[in-house]
Amino acid sequence: MSGSPDTIDEPPETRREAVRERAFELESIVVQHDEMPDRCTIYPAEATRMERMAEWISVDADLCLSLEDAR
Repeated sequence: MSGSPDTIDEPPETRREAVRERAFELESIVVQHDEMPDRCTIYPAEATRMERMAEWISVDADLCLSLEDAR
């Protein structure tokens, strides 16, 4: 058996459609720290408090760009 469980017997078009259907907005918050880098946490805007505990990503804030700077 080859491939991963997510791709076995599933045509590529189906996976692409699934990604399009999962579109959502993101929110972010920056937490400032005195003795370590500030951290930016990004999470789905519509997430409940319970979902936010599992559906987030954090990075050092100095690695983030504003939308204006990214253009």
